[in-house]
Amino acid sequence: MTGETLALLAALAYGAAGLSIVRGKAAARGDNGVFLSVLVTAALSLALWLGWGQVSLGAAMTAANMRPLLAFVLAGVASIALGRALMYRATESIGAVRASLLRRLTPVFALPCAFFLLGELPDAQTLLGGVLILAGVAFYLRRSGGRADVPAAGLILGAGSALFYALAYALRRLGLETLPDAAFGALVGAVAGGAWVVAAAAFGRRPVRRLRRLIADRGLWHWFTAVMLSIGQVLQFFALKSASVAVVAVLGTLEVFFSALLVMVFLRSERVAGGRLLIAALLAVAGTAVLVL
Repeated sequence: MTGETLALLAALAYGAAGLSIVRGKAAARGDNGVFLSVLVTAALSLALWLGWGQVSLGAAMTAANMRPLLAFVLAGVASIALGRALMYRATESIGAVRASLLRRLTPVFALPCAFFLLGELPDAQTLLGGVLILAGVAFYLRRSGGRADVPAAGLILGAGSALFYALAYALRRLGLETLPDAAFGALVGAVAGGAWVVAAAAFGRRPVRRLRRLIADRGLWHWFTAVMLSIGQVLQFFALKSASVAVVAVLGTLEVFFSALLVMVFLRSERVAGGRLLIAALLAVAGTAVLVL
């Protein structure tokens, strides 16, 4: 599969996760399965690395590979410990569709991250496809009065999640340039992100209670979310082996349309503007075609 196809499948997985985060919130007694999703990501990437990994642990743990290893570690902290946690909180606060819409900022943040870390600039085709996709997302956001339909309470959470995910994209690509094993990189990132989450709970206030909250939620929806997020993250890692940061980030914004379609079918409690969604989806499909074809 091409990197663009993998990025599309990752967006579908993230869209399904957005729906299940909302469904799981009703039964949540702890963090709504955030830490569970980290454990599943680590397990999935470990299985892929053991079965199809291209680099051994001994070969990876050398002085020459310290730079890519550090990039994978920082990417894990940015995406799992920070980006994913903020995504959960934003989704719980403002719903799956609106939270996905706020993550449209990821390509905006990804461009400077990719430039400063990789010296990567998007070509004309990437810019055109990105403009069409983001135009579709922006169109869906707008009210009839012309203002963005984004509650102020969720803006910081959603924008923060987009920023950390964009940084993670660039860091992953940076690591893969020297150590081109996506499964191993995903494993390192998951372990680093999980360690950060545990450390933050252990060294914060009321550590025993906070550590228990990490493992409190293991219901059906929490497991489903964990699996979908893990699949999405691993697919994005593999996508970055052959697609640029800008392309993967832009295609990731299609998550909002997958979320909206799934919400329309399975979650009637969240309002979805069907007419605007159709027009926005057509723009997004056109942009995707420009990127992929």
